[in-house]
Amino acid sequence: MKKDRKLLTYNKDQSQGLTMKSMQKDQRTMIFRRRRLGIMFASALLMFSLIGFNLFRNSQHLLTLKESRGQVEKEYKGVAKEKKNLEREVDLLNDTEYVEKIARAKYFYSKEGEQVYSIPDLNSSTQTSGNK
Repeated sequence: MKKDRKLLTYNKDQSQGLTMKSMQKDQRTMIFRRRRLGIMFASALLMFSLIGFNLFRNSQHLLTLKESRGQVEKEYKGVAKEKKNLEREVDLLNDTEYVEKIARAKYFYSKEGEQVYSIPDLNSSTQTSGNK
């Protein structure tokens, strides 16, 4: 039941040749593995560099957007306040009593039988006389 085993006989010259060939083959595979490892390391370094650069660029862009958002919010508040004032003025201009009051004050209109007297502002006269 024993299997036939082939016996190999090596002489000294063959064994040295085999060891030299195996050493050369081992060196080639080691060089190949080192090169492959170097390429993997370089590609990983490149990939991480690109990701880091994009992260930095996006953070800078985010900061500029935050600054512009602050400016836009300030501008929006000003415009909203102006809109509110204009809406209030429109409501007042729809009131006939207010329009009559403005017409009398600015354009010296009067009702029938009413006389209009123009009195200069006291504030402006005291300021000009005080500066002389």
